[in-house]
Amino acid sequence: MTTPGPDLATPTTPDPFAPSTPAVRVFAGIGLLLLVLAFGAFVVIALRQAYTGDGASGPLVSLAPWSLALSAVTGLAALCLPNAAMSHTVRSRTVALQYGLALAGPVLAAIDFA
Repeated sequence: MTTPGPDLATPTTPDPFAPSTPAVRVFAGIGLLLLVLAFGAFVVIALRQAYTGDGASGPLVSLAPWSLALSAVTGLAALCLPNAAMSHTVRSRTVALQYGLALAGPVLAAIDFA
């Protein structure tokens, strides 16, 4: 006779050290504020590359605004969507994606292969 395995239908207990949903929303709002700084860094990097060297920015400078725009969209989604539309895990991963896209904007603008 075999013993039954663990019931996979029962939810696991959440991590007690994970931030709550309101805290994740606060992090999304802070990420939107930091997006302004990331956009300023993008502009400074793009203008500096345009005025120094060969007068042209790097090849990935056109992808940087897309990254910043997607960061804003994911941040607003994590901040504004209700709890019924987005689970806590998805919301926290969306905020992590928001920060990653915000940091990728200036990094993409800084890459210059010339």
